[in-house]
Amino acid sequence: MTQLSRRDFLRRATSPDPEPPARVRPPGAVAEREFLARCTGCMDCVEACPHSSIHTLAAHVHPGAGTPVMVVNARPCHMCEGFPCAAACGEGALVVPERRAVRLGSVEIDVGRCLPYLGPDCGACIGLCPAGAEGGIQMLMGRPWVDVEACVGCGLCIGACVVRPSAIASI
Repeated sequence: MTQLSRRDFLRRATSPDPEPPARVRPPGAVAEREFLARCTGCMDCVEACPHSSIHTLAAHVHPGAGTPVMVVNARPCHMCEGFPCAAACGEGALVVPERRAVRLGSVEIDVGRCLPYLGPDCGACIGLCPAGAEGGIQMLMGRPWVDVEACVGCGLCIGACVVRPSAIASI
């Protein structure tokens, strides 16, 4: 165990709160610190999601226990018309976004597992990007590649990948 000097102890004890950990929140989430202050854990957004893509953080996870998150590697976001998840939020933690403004993250392709990089044709991940994010994954010389500027991180391509576990992952 490292000994802290009195000065280091006081510096750490009096420093402002660190940023909360980054989480994939439903579309339309305000900045994380504000989100945590506004979200009551009512689960209205969870119930409004027609694809069951939104989960809540477990009680032992802090900060943010009981608040909504998305795990797009397991359940993609379908970027529903009108964003019913955000529309259901009465606390202002989620606000209905403009489709082109939504960005949940991005994905990456494991070229050591992706079929077109190993020889056979595939393309199961192509053409799935939601409206407003067309071209997140494109074919280049018969192989998929991620356009990080266009990818919104919805995860639809992850679920469509025929390789198990998927050769595509959220980052």
